[in-house]
Amino acid sequence: MVRHIEDIESVEMKGQGVKGVTKRIAIGPKDGYEGYVRVFTVQPGGSSAYHSHPWFHANYILEGSGAVIIEGIEHPIKKGSVAYIEGGKKHHFVNQGASPLVFICLVPPEGDSY
Repeated sequence: MVRHIEDIESVEMKGQGVKGVTKRIAIGPKDGYEGYVRVFTVQPGGSSAYHSHPWFHANYILEGSGAVIIEGIEHPIKKGSVAYIEGGKKHHFVNQGASPLVFICLVPPEGDSY
């Protein structure tokens, strides 16, 4: 299986505290992968919801800059940064730059759905 990111449906994220975030599921259980490989885009000034859940996130920043806030501590991120967030930790991503913040986010099967 090979596909290009532009060919994957982009879904606008909604919810309290969410601003300017879209998600694409690049690979998931429908492709035979146990878990989800997701690509998020956070527009300048945007952020994801500040939330927690039982599963981990493994993230790799492809473009842009900003911060991931984990349990109230701000960690700067930029292209090439890796962020691992343990299950149960409150977290969110904030774009503090002038261009889109784009990152890959891997979660286990319970971490998403189509």
